[in-house]
Amino acid sequence: MNNQEYTKLKEWLRRIDDKLDNHLISVGKEIAEIKTDVSWIKKFFWLVITVSTTAIIVAIFSVILR
Repeated sequence: MNNQEYTKLKEWLRRIDDKLDNHLISVGKEIAEIKTDVSWIKKFFWLVITVSTTAIIVAIFSVILR
């Protein structure tokens, strides 16, 4: 293998490494974005829990007041 082929191979490997590194960084950002995008689920379940608790309390009062 001569010097020119060695240089081309080295450059080719460097470009592959750069692409892999950039891909891993973007995947990490996407995963972090998904983890932080879960706040709406918490709000939804708090709403469901609040409504359910209110309905149970109203049902108990309606039974007591009969």
